[in-house]
Amino acid sequence: MIRTMGNYTRDQWLLFFAQIIAHLSIIPMIMYGSWYHWVIAIAVYFVTGCFGMTMTYHRLLSHYSWKAPKWFHYFGTLAGTYGLTGSSIGWVAIHKEHHRHTDMEGDPHAPGIKGFIKVQWLSMFYTPKPRYVIKLIRDSFHTFLHKYYFLIHLGIAVTWYAIDPMLMVAAYLFPAMILWNAGSFINTLTHTIGYRNHDTKDGSTNIPLLGFLMWGEGWHNNHHKNPGSADFQHKWWEFDVGHQFIKLISVKEK
Repeated sequence: MIRTMGNYTRDQWLLFFAQIIAHLSIIPMIMYGSWYHWVIAIAVYFVTGCFGMTMTYHRLLSHYSWKAPKWFHYFGTLAGTYGLTGSSIGWVAIHKEHHRHTDMEGDPHAPGIKGFIKVQWLSMFYTPKPRYVIKLIRDSFHTFLHKYYFLIHLGIAVTWYAIDPMLMVAAYLFPAMILWNAGSFINTLTHTIGYRNHDTKDGSTNIPLLGFLMWGEGWHNNHHKNPGSADFQHKWWEFDVGHQFIKLISVKEK
């Protein structure tokens, strides 16, 4: 990788081991989690998944499909960073390459080519290409978060652990595990099963359960029909939570 992407081999392994720890958090969550720990976990998953992944990483930074106020650009990026699915630079680069080569050789997460397990749980080992994120690489805010991504997460983990080990589980590790799997299900299942509103050139589908649980991301065939649109709802009942929030806070939606 070029210098601006950092030591990505090291970072890939760090993210792999971080996600192993996050996945193991289900054990203390089930054994010791009280009702308020579950409420906290769901709330954090909402913030990182809706505000972070779908509204910012995906619709704002990958597709520029809406214009966010400056404060939300920062807040949403930080929420996505907190979610432990990779830096904004790495995530966006991989997603842009996915749209360029959807379900073909060169697609970073094509389940029909790479297999379900590799796409669902080992996608961090795909090395993103810097040419897809030149604008973000030139942005000091995003390069800072990319360069110090794991130091930031070490600080988050240590802080929560010092306050209360169960809060580290409920407010950090467990929501990160949920977000990783929910986001990966978009990459695997919505290119495998489901229904199609549009006859796109790829194998994208819509899955209602993921549409509701992933804040609109499950309407994936709708998104692939028009990647530049911030609205993934093409039928009245395909409720898109992410787009509802975008309508509330956007400066000027495209």
